[in-house]
Amino acid sequence: MMKFVKNIVEHVCFLLVIVLSVVVFFQVFNRFILKGPWAWSEELAMLLFQWVVFLGAAVGVKRMNHFGIELVVEKLPGNIRHVIGLIVPLAIGAIAVTLIIEGYKLLQLTQFQLYTTMPFSHAWATAAMPVSGVLMVLYLIQHEVKIWRRKEGRQSR
Repeated sequence: MMKFVKNIVEHVCFLLVIVLSVVVFFQVFNRFILKGPWAWSEELAMLLFQWVVFLGAAVGVKRMNHFGIELVVEKLPGNIRHVIGLIVPLAIGAIAVTLIIEGYKLLQLTQFQLYTTMPFSHAWATAAMPVSGVLMVLYLIQHEVKIWRRKEGRQSR
């Protein structure tokens, strides 16, 4: 159970990908086979896609294998790898904070804009940005604490 809770964002992302795939499949089926497209399916697919993209970026930060090109970095000299190891988390943190700030602004702009074919606000889609930014910051802090603890463990020996 703890592992499920620990990986809840991955599970939500997986579920959203499944729902997105089903919606797109039926959208294409209805449009080209039955010649009667559902009006709401395209907007729902875009909303789901936004959440998948932003939550997927947060999962990439959690795993720290989303933003680096390992093959290139591993071939660099040790001191350059160390500098890159310092710069990458700062850049990810800056991007995450930007997502939070700008996503919140966008959320406020879209909160009263309703979808044409669905009875809810565009804020449901734009909320993916600040939520993802917060998750990225939390995962980045978690990652840096692990590194710090490892370094302290080596120094105390």
